[in-house]
Order: sequence, then structure tokens, then C-alpha cells
Amino acid sequence: MADENGVMEQLDYLKNLIDNIDQRLNLLLKTLDESNQTLSFLNDNQYKNSSDVKVSIGSGLFSKATLEPEKIIVPIGSSIYIEEEKEKTIKRLEDNIKSLNDTYNSLIKQKDMAQNNYDAIVYSIQRSQEGNK
Repeated sequence: MADENGVMEQLDYLKNLIDNIDQRLNLLLKTLDESNQTLSFLNDNQYKNSSDVKVSIGSGLFSKATLEPEKIIVPIGSSIYIEEEKEKTIKRLEDNIKSLNDTYNSLIKQKDMAQNNYDAIVYSIQRSQEGNK
């Protein structure tokens, strides 16, 4: 009976781990999507010619604005921002995207390992129950 409890605890742990990894993967995918959209925007020079730029000022309100396309304001810490050359910002964003992709791939491997362990335990339980019939 004690061994059975240990197996069930392992299954619960693995199921929670898989669910946690899935949540992290979903968050990473959203972050990757946003980062790729930002990179695409920075690389697209069409926005330079646009006279219809709007900036959200909160509560669903917008203000017309002009862009200085070669300078980007970048957050570097808690409410601290610096002005940076566009090309440097693009490089930083590309590095971040690469890091996010590496993390995503690592999480996929972790999930696969946890899922394989989970499936092996379930299979073992099923075989054990068939043997007891």
C-alpha cells in the first residue's frame, strides 16, 4: 500500500510538472510572437513614411505622434530607460529571440522526458493490474 501511494505521488508530481511546463511554453510562445512582431516592425522601413501614428495614452485613448525611427527607448531596469540606436536594439532583440527559442526547446525536452516517465509509470500500473486478474 505504501508503494502504491509513492507511485501515485510520482504520477501527481509528473502531471503537475507537465502542466507547469505547458503554462511556461504558452507564455514563451506569446513572448516570442510579440518579440517577432516588434522585430518585424523595426526592420520594416514603411513606418518611417507613415503620417498616421497613434500612441496609446491609456483607457483606450490614443494621441497622434511622430516617430524618430533611428532612436529607440529601451527599458533596462525598474522604470529606467535609455535611448539606443535602432540597429543596436534590433541586435538586442534578435539575441533575446534566440535565447527565448533556446529556452522553448529546452522546455520541450523537459516536457517530453516528464511525459515519457509518466507514460511508463501508467503502463507499468496497467501491466501490474492485468497480472493480478
